[in-house]
Amino acid sequence: MKIKIVSSKLIKPSTPTPQNLNKYKISFIDELMPPVNTRTVLFYYPILTNNRKQNDSSQLLQLAESLSEILPKFYPLAGRYIKNDVFVDCNDQGVQFVEAQVVDDDVDFNDIVSKMEMEELNKLLSGKIHQIDESPTDPLMSIHVTTFKCGGLSIGVSVSHRIFDAYSLGIFINAWSNASHPNPGGEIKIICPRFDLATSFPGYGSSSGPSVVRSSSTPSSIVKRFSFNKDAITSARSKLIQRPNSYYSRVRVVCAVIANALMGVDRAKHGGKSRPCLIVQAVNMRGRTNPPKHKYSCGNFATYSLTYIEDDCKNIFGVQVLADNMGDSVEKTVNSCAQILSQRAKLHSTITETFANVGRKTSSSEVNVMYFTDWSKFGLYDVDFGWGKPVGAAIGAMLGENVVKLMGNKEGDGIEAWVHLNFDDMAYFEQDQDIKLLAT
Repeated sequence: MKIKIVSSKLIKPSTPTPQNLNKYKISFIDELMPPVNTRTVLFYYPILTNNRKQNDSSQLLQLAESLSEILPKFYPLAGRYIKNDVFVDCNDQGVQFVEAQVVDDDVDFNDIVSKMEMEELNKLLSGKIHQIDESPTDPLMSIHVTTFKCGGLSIGVSVSHRIFDAYSLGIFINAWSNASHPNPGGEIKIICPRFDLATSFPGYGSSSGPSVVRSSSTPSSIVKRFSFNKDAITSARSKLIQRPNSYYSRVRVVCAVIANALMGVDRAKHGGKSRPCLIVQAVNMRGRTNPPKHKYSCGNFATYSLTYIEDDCKNIFGVQVLADNMGDSVEKTVNSCAQILSQRAKLHSTITETFANVGRKTSSSEVNVMYFTDWSKFGLYDVDFGWGKPVGAAIGAMLGENVVKLMGNKEGDGIEAWVHLNFDDMAYFEQDQDIKLLAT
């Protein structure tokens, strides 16, 4: 698929950022984030009109104008990160807005959506994957709107992980679509983000935190989507023995199935004996603190749940044990979130040590580290800019291996898992019996 860039411009906020908000200090959790972009792509069917060219122009104008309208509320996104001083200069330079077209006549929009091949998805995104924020001129957010010959449309969004986690990205996209698509009565559902995390969790003025994901920019890495529908998850759940006061959610079930398959990959590579394994699960802390932080608090407000599995020399660990152990770890982490606002000094040391511990294990060849991130509650398949809900949604790739990103499916009852592995490991992974049986 060949893409032609039609234009690239900066969309500025419709009103200037007040002087008292010109300097946005990031939190200490923001400081721990790697210099990477968080990225997603949404696909939309064409609007049925007689003038496709006019329709494309109308959609692009609608997106650009509504983006400008909401940027005053999301003012840090239009600023620039000052690396040496570790803050965002909210100077209203703007968000990058790229208009592109697919030039091939034979590209099938439905084929792109159904296959979701990362090589093609990367063409629908602007902004680098990693080594961002290196220059004070780098945009913190990039929007890439691509029109297809059939009239279909994709919207790619990239945002710096330095200031936004995936949950914050979900808040922004929903706010943007609300501004673009008012209710039938003309009323816009207002989402008012909060940029106050640094008040509760002030930074240290350093962005040299530990890198927790093993970076891999070599062509030996591959990303594939594995879909687990409602029936597959029900089947996997039926094989688990329910414990009292425990519920196996669709995310928990799929995480356990994939973790078990990844441990099988490790055994296959190491003569039938897997290494000790560290399973890292990102846990959103919003709504879990006491008192709770606002649900629209933007920034990085997550910690890690760690599940450590000793070497599985007897192959005794399976989906059941992993589902229980991973669930227990998440529950313990969630419970600990309640105390963080009253024990801030302890929070700093706990989270910093957790990140450092993961970083040490990641850099060691003696431990098999795998990472899980859950996007299933972000509602990407509900984002309507005025021409219907997406027919497809994807999570952009990152430079890492043994990384699994989960999102809900279009039907709302399944899970789509984006699995990052090297080529050799992916071949083993796809031969796992549970993956072959449950995933498509």
